[in-house]
Amino acid sequence: MKIVSRIINTAIVIAILLTLISAIGSAITKEPILLSVIRSNSMYPVWERGDMVIVENMKENKSIEIGDIVFFKSKEGSLATKGWIAHRVLAGNATEGYTTKGDANDYTDQELGGDGPIQREWITGRALTIGGKPIVIPKLGYLSLWMEKYQKNPYILPIFAVILAVIIGLGEIKSGQKRKKKNKGLELQLIYIAAGLTISVIMGSTMIASGQRLTIDYEVSDTSQGVLMGSVVGILMVGDEITRPLSELNNGGVFKLIGTITTNDEQIQVSHTKIPLAKGDQIETTFTVKAEKPGKYVSSIQVGLFYPFLPSSFIYFLAQKSYWLALAVVSLLPGLPLMLYPFIDGKMRRKMMSVLRKKKNKLISSLPF
Repeated sequence: MKIVSRIINTAIVIAILLTLISAIGSAITKEPILLSVIRSNSMYPVWERGDMVIVENMKENKSIEIGDIVFFKSKEGSLATKGWIAHRVLAGNATEGYTTKGDANDYTDQELGGDGPIQREWITGRALTIGGKPIVIPKLGYLSLWMEKYQKNPYILPIFAVILAVIIGLGEIKSGQKRKKKNKGLELQLIYIAAGLTISVIMGSTMIASGQRLTIDYEVSDTSQGVLMGSVVGILMVGDEITRPLSELNNGGVFKLIGTITTNDEQIQVSHTKIPLAKGDQIETTFTVKAEKPGKYVSSIQVGLFYPFLPSSFIYFLAQKSYWLALAVVSLLPGLPLMLYPFIDGKMRRKMMSVLRKKKNKLISSLPF
């Protein structure tokens, strides 16, 4: 029974870790990474709503075959409003585009919405298969779907994480009282560290999901103005100044949030840099390009929302250095007490050092030299 219990626990931990890695990766890249949650029954019976599918990354040099189930996000037409779609390729090629269809649908995507073929650059992933059948994890995605209902409230996941950590801690303390003194493992210490890491990872993933990174393409010319395909700024003359909408920041939670906006371009100024957001606050932000130096520019603007575990000025200072530095520091803080507790508590620390010394000595004695 103990072996079965360990196998089940290990499987649960692996599933949770994969889900977290997938969620964080998808939040960073804004596309399906490793795993994707299925949100509709359009591919039934291959999979159905609530399942999770393993996704193979499809770089542009990889070929797509007829019959592949691909993940794509249309940039035009009625499909552009539907987000990421996973449908089967029925016809087409990389040059002219592809005709796609959900197995449970009566018509192709092109017939349903009157859209054109799916372009190769819109496709970022393909369902990983074994023996021609996609690898599907049934129902694992329902937790993500449930959490999505509450993503407008940035405190749901952190509160859930804290409650989970408290339950784990209380359960371990209770069981630890019954544990015999001869037990010399590191189970309790590892549980504290794992619980702290879990809180930090969940905090970080929710902040990543609420953040936004925008790429601004534009050109500064000495001689003329003009339109630049795909750019909201276009071609400016030296001395021109143009303002565009950036992002809407809102706090649908109960507690205060801290927003930061940073950019790597000295010619771009933003309307807000550090923004305290109280409950219900909603702020429209803009950016202004002041054309000073001729050239072509591909600049980035990073919008971040952080929990107020540090002063807003310090969070903004970190965000100016690197958004990821600020994210790591703010995410780490709520889980740090649990992670440090095994090192602070004298009894735990001595036990841990004793076990580590014994393992080191055992390893040294097993070496052939």
